[in-house]
Amino acid sequence: MTRAAALLVAALAASVSASVSAPVAAQLAGGAEAMDEVLAPTGAAAPLLRCAGLYRAFRLLAGEATEVGAEALEGEVALAFAAAARRESDTGASPAAAMDQIAPVIAAVGQLYLDRMGAARAATGSVMDDGLEATLFACAELRAVLAGAKGG
Repeated sequence: MTRAAALLVAALAASVSASVSAPVAAQLAGGAEAMDEVLAPTGAAAPLLRCAGLYRAFRLLAGEATEVGAEALEGEVALAFAAAARRESDTGASPAAAMDQIAPVIAAVGQLYLDRMGAARAATGSVMDDGLEATLFACAELRAVLAGAKGG
């Protein structure tokens, strides 16, 4: 990855974190704090893991047999690999150890997003709220930059 691409990924990752921090009426009480707690030990990989977890939530909600679910699976996998690479770089872990470190984090983040979506659905009839829409947009941008940095 070029230095410019790395800087762009870092800027987009910061926007992912910022967009999720915005107050959201439909979010469960303590949801933001729980998300921060789950992601805190993951360092620079946190924004990638947040996005992988968001895509996981969409995959589980829509089902892999649907177009949305299949697209979400692709996003989850791409971001999980990027997060694992980041953890390898940051910690010196082997590829397998890095994946073992991030797998439970993605699962926990995905569950937090599913809980949030359920609360939004109960409150508004839609699984999306303004914060989730902003986060999804930022995650899609991050994913596009990562794909471009890898040449595909």
